[in-house]
Order: sequence, then structure tokens, then C-alpha cells
Amino acid sequence: MNRLFFAIYTWGIHAGNLLIFLGSFFSNKIRLMYQGRKNTLANIHKNQTLQTGFIWVHCASLGEFEQGRPLIEAIKRKYPDEKILLSFFSPSGYEIRKNYTYADEIIYLPSDLPQNNQKLLDYYKPKAVILIKYEFWWNLIRAIEMRKIPLFLVSGVFREGDYFLKQAMRPLRHLLSNFDVLFVQDEVSASILKKHHFPNHIVVAGDTRIDRVLENLQDPIVPEAIKNRIIDKKVIVYGSVWSSDMHIVASMVRAFPDFAHIVAPHNIESQHIKQLQLQLPGACDLYATGLHTSNILIIDNIGMLAGLYAVSDIVYIGGGFGQGIHNILEPTVFGVPVFFGPKYKRFNEAVHLMEADAAFSVLKGETMVQWTERLMVDEAYRLEISNRVKHYFDQNRGATEKILGYLAKILND
Repeated sequence: MNRLFFAIYTWGIHAGNLLIFLGSFFSNKIRLMYQGRKNTLANIHKNQTLQTGFIWVHCASLGEFEQGRPLIEAIKRKYPDEKILLSFFSPSGYEIRKNYTYADEIIYLPSDLPQNNQKLLDYYKPKAVILIKYEFWWNLIRAIEMRKIPLFLVSGVFREGDYFLKQAMRPLRHLLSNFDVLFVQDEVSASILKKHHFPNHIVVAGDTRIDRVLENLQDPIVPEAIKNRIIDKKVIVYGSVWSSDMHIVASMVRAFPDFAHIVAPHNIESQHIKQLQLQLPGACDLYATGLHTSNILIIDNIGMLAGLYAVSDIVYIGGGFGQGIHNILEPTVFGVPVFFGPKYKRFNEAVHLMEADAAFSVLKGETMVQWTERLMVDEAYRLEISNRVKHYFDQNRGATEKILGYLAKILND
């Protein structure tokens, strides 16, 4: 049955490859993925000298990279001779971090076919593999376990409805049971794994992103053009917003016309930005043009957002009217009130901050307007929120060091 199960799974990967090939003719993002995967395999084929001894860290995209990043940099600081292989599934991770200096090699992960995995493992010969959060490619995991390579999950989150916990998915549960250590974010995840009789060493280590955003707190980078624009103004930053978030943005712009409204779209392709512009009540400027006269500024590049949060008075994070919210830890660490849409319950940090009354979920723009009006006049309330946030970060820092301690034996080999 296991053999049939994985045969069906592999045919599903073949079907996905066909869709990616067809999609590459219509989408630049899919084209980058398709070509990047080809380049990974071509590079292995071209180079005759085998690589050895890598610590392989795999991330889905940019958000997962931010969870893996503190661990990568801690490894490099403590064990500078260790080599890091960093792989990505998504172009939104690879294209932004392809020049990341702490990794010795950075690649697109080829599709999850047995022959591709054999080539990767033969070429890089990893001494350990670290998967971030939920990157479960089952043929790859199977190949790693067959070679008895130490395998770890970092910042994992498990919920009762996860597909691989269902009885029909027993082959996948068996693979997951063979990880050397599952480092999970919370006690809920640990209790679910124990309920399903996972025999692994399960460690509640927390979320490594918290260590990362605490590092960002020390030296945020804010462009001079932004500083000049916001002099003597209240600043609202809308981070990683989609079209479905724009009713919130429009309500805030109408309610607070004298504020500086800085809108950072999740997708910065020109067509998407034009769509967002049509949803705004009034003129706006694009950051790249250098013409900053309107009270609405659209950030049409990647990489500035963390610095913008440092100068904000209020933050709204997008995605909560779609598949789920984006990173709320980056703005929250600065102690500012953070708002987001209703689809946040899959994200531990949002749930915990909501329970602590340190963040806000809103359905309507009018609700955010009302909260903002209070926050602008009630300094004691703002300070109370800031103190709750500080307590949250103080209680949850240190995941990176916990994990590094468990990895020390492998890294010392």
C-alpha cells in the first residue's frame, strides 16, 4: 500500500510540473520558479566536483526564511566553518534572498520527484537537513530518512485538522514520526503530536522569528525620503496588503486625511499596484518616482517594510481577508498597535496577542477608525498595549538558542 500511495503522490507531482510549465508562459513568478528549478538541476549536472557536509535549511518562501534566518546566523557565528545550503520553493523567497551572505549556496528546490532528490542528496551530501515550519515534501523526506541523514523540523505548528494526521495518510504520518526532533512553537502542537502517538523527540522551542524581529529592533533602516515626508505627521503603515484589504485602507484615508498613509502591497507588479490605486479615495504617489506630495504613498519595492514600522503610529497588516495574515511580529516588536483582518487563527502570534489584548482584528474600516481615534488621544492606553507587547516578547524569546543546543552534537562532528 505504501508503494501505491507514493506512486500516486509522485504522479501528482508530475501533474503539478505540467501546470507550472504551462503557467510559465503566462506568469512571471511561475516562470522564475520553472527556470530556477531547471538551473538547480543543470548546475548539479554541469559541476563534477561533489559538495559535502552541508547543513541544508529549506524554506517555502520569505516568511519561512525569516524563521530559519536566526538559526542560520547563529550556526555561522558559533561554527563559522559549517557550510549552509539554503533552498526555497517560492520565487518570493529566492529572488529576494538569493544573495544572502550567510548561506554558502542558495537554490530553488526542484520538484519532489525521486530522481531529483537523488541528484540533490548525491551532490550536496548534507550532514543534516532542517525544514522550516511546514515544508513537507514527502518524497524528499523519504529519501533523507532512507539515507539516515539527521532530519529536523523548526518552528513547527500542528493543528488537529492537518491532512497528514488523518488515518488515510498513515504513510505520511510514518515519515513524520521519523524526524530526529520536531521543534514546535507551542504546547498545543506538542499535545496534538502526543495524542497521535508520535514517538519523536518533541521540543516546545517557540518561534525563531521572535529572535529575528528582536534583532531588527536594534537598528531599523528608514530612508531619508520617508523621514522627510512624515515630519510632524501621524503615520499609518499598511503592510503586505491585497485588494481585499483596501476597503480598510480607504476608510482610514477618508477618516484621517492629514495623516501620512504608507501602503506596501504584497504584490508589487505594476498591474496589481494600478488595481490598488483605483481603490484609494484620492491621489497617491509611488515611492520609486521620488514625487512625494500626496498624503498617500505606495511602496513599489521590496525590503523597506521593517524600517517603516519603526516610524509608524498605527499598523494594519494585510491578508486577513484572504488566505491568512502576513507577518505581524515585525511591526508589533516596535510596540505600536497592530490591526489585521479576521483570518488570523492559524497564526499563533496573532492568537496570543489577541488573547493578551495587545492586537486588534477588524472586519470593517469603521471599526479600525474608531479604535484609532481612541489610540490617538489615550496615551495611557497606548502605553498599556506597548507594555503587553513587551511582555509577550520577553516571554517568548530564545527559541534559536534552544534549537542550537540540540544541534550541537551534529555541528561538532
